[in-house]
Amino acid sequence: MSNLINLQKEYVLGLLDGLETDHGLKFLVIDKEMKRIFDLLNLDERELLKHVTSVDFIDSRTRKGQPSVEVVYMLKASAFNINCMDADFQNRPPKYRKAHVLFLVGIGGTFSEHYRSRRYLPQYTASVRMLDMNFWVKEPQYFQAYDLEEPLQLFFNPNCRALIDDTVERTVRALLTMCVMTGEYPIVRYYKTGLCKRIATDLQELLDDHARTHDDFLTSNPRPRSVMVIADRTLDLFAPFLHEFTYQAMAYDLSDKISTSDDIYTYEVENEAGEKQTKKTPLLDIYDEDWAITKHQHITEVLKYVDGKINELIAQNPKLVDRSKAKNAADLGLILAHLSGFDEERRRYAAHKELATELLEINAERKLAEWAYIEQNIAGFGLDVNGDKCKHLTDDLIEILARKEPDVLDKVRCIIIYAIFRGGLIELDFIKLLTFIGVNEEHEFFHNFMILFKNINILGIELIKEEPKTKPFKKTWFNDTIVNDPNVFETSRYIPAVGNILSKIITNPLLLDEEAFPYVKDKPIELLDDDAMYEANHLATQNSASLRKPRHRANWTKRSEPVDRAPRQRFFFYMAGGISYNEIKAGYDQSLLKNKDVFIGSDGIFTPRSFMRSLEKLDIPRDQLNLKEDQHINDKPPDYLFNDIAPVAERVSHVHTQQVRPDPTKQQLSPKKEPTPPTPEKKRSKFKLFSRKHKDK
Repeated sequence: MSNLINLQKEYVLGLLDGLETDHGLKFLVIDKEMKRIFDLLNLDERELLKHVTSVDFIDSRTRKGQPSVEVVYMLKASAFNINCMDADFQNRPPKYRKAHVLFLVGIGGTFSEHYRSRRYLPQYTASVRMLDMNFWVKEPQYFQAYDLEEPLQLFFNPNCRALIDDTVERTVRALLTMCVMTGEYPIVRYYKTGLCKRIATDLQELLDDHARTHDDFLTSNPRPRSVMVIADRTLDLFAPFLHEFTYQAMAYDLSDKISTSDDIYTYEVENEAGEKQTKKTPLLDIYDEDWAITKHQHITEVLKYVDGKINELIAQNPKLVDRSKAKNAADLGLILAHLSGFDEERRRYAAHKELATELLEINAERKLAEWAYIEQNIAGFGLDVNGDKCKHLTDDLIEILARKEPDVLDKVRCIIIYAIFRGGLIELDFIKLLTFIGVNEEHEFFHNFMILFKNINILGIELIKEEPKTKPFKKTWFNDTIVNDPNVFETSRYIPAVGNILSKIITNPLLLDEEAFPYVKDKPIELLDDDAMYEANHLATQNSASLRKPRHRANWTKRSEPVDRAPRQRFFFYMAGGISYNEIKAGYDQSLLKNKDVFIGSDGIFTPRSFMRSLEKLDIPRDQLNLKEDQHINDKPPDYLFNDIAPVAERVSHVHTQQVRPDPTKQQLSPKKEPTPPTPEKKRSKFKLFSRKHKDK
């Protein structure tokens, strides 16, 4: 199984080892963006120092230079970083002998000119290159387009159309560098929307250009040719709203103790003295092997796993434990707190015991399992667990909405799922349903919820119909449902479109509708072979019964027998506009079931609540979004970087350096800076406050 974390880590260290410098000494200088990537790779300073002489930050006050040593800058291409590098060589003597510059994004346009216009840096530059890693690897099989915030706004908000070119370019650059790093030249297919077609065609052009200019691109790849599918958020609108009961999805949906910015879980645990202490633990595969094992398991299985690990630790150390204190499973946490030593194991088990228990308590309090059963029936095309058509689905919805246990946002999610299933509802129906759950027109959040319903129209479906007689919107759905399978939890029958599409394209590319998912180029010739066509027709005949028909079990849920073939074919699925945790899991599932390498990518991960908050803002003006792209960034390097600068006389004609004369016909590279406009006050939506308020309960 290929692991993106290991691949990217090997790539970084290989680059550092491949740079030849005098005396073999290399000073490595990074910025916060690169530090974030290193953290995600679990690449700490101790390991880096096996490959370089020292590691420091570009804006560090204490960073010292050594004029006889060459420096490696591994940075994001920005005016600030370029100016800081220039300051290093403005010192007398310069901090370093030469500079090897590795940029996180392709340097071009204004940054390229800004680099060349610096007075000192170009003279000392030994090499400049782009890093083929313009993405974050957050999990072994999930990657995220580099440095994108608010992806739904950048791709779909009508008021942000001026940013679409840059957003698409960054997305395509991330996908290109993913292909280059993995050594893949994939067959590219795309979901038939304008956005997906643009990303796919731009990617194909860059891939072709790279293959023409790099002779070694494909020479060392013995794998079958990979496949990349480009889709966007409009592909599957059920997945972001559903309640999930796998550990990772449930944790990020329900717990308010997890920071989505750095994946840190903060909790309280009792120490050996019986005192409560606040602890923090990262929920990332690279730091926690138990998280890597359990994150896609059902929550009930997770608690069994954690209790089993605690019992195992206690059994191995009987003399250190008073077993008389263990009356039930809940007491295991107390025993664990008083177990001397084993700090790492105790930390992990205590964190997972606390989190799993919290999630099960929320589930019991809000009766989410009963609630999710109705959601699964609605999103599963109106079929119950046995594959029978639900005859009273509307009555079931009204009955569940009348319950007091779920919170208001749970009910709004279910209303949206029902409206999508029905092909839209008139505005009056939404008002009636909101009133029924206690949100009337005088309610402070009534307006916010109505905006939320209306803004779903921006994603390509008319959720609010004009008249009762208006026909339901037409949309081809690629998700599916599992029926008649005792091995599948009743609350986890939904198959996201990501999983269904990957299943088809891995089994046989001809099974994926070519009208809905065309190729960027002509269909590969091997797919036109008579034998391949015969096999495709044979498979199509076997699978002619729809997965949505009663009494039919999804055949692809059976695990394929492992085949000892090396290396395995790779499949990439990229979702522009954000992805949900259950969709990421679907990629892992197909990798396991089909014995293939599957990599899922997007530009951000949504929880159901964060998706609803983003939808609510989908029509607001750009200046109210406070986007990172619109925030003023100070390009001036810190004053302390110039401490060692000696006065330098103006250049005269006899000095043997190239004189750069300004071209009066061109705009000056360093125009006079305009006064910094005041940062507009960030507006916080009522819906966001409401979401937080109810999440805290």
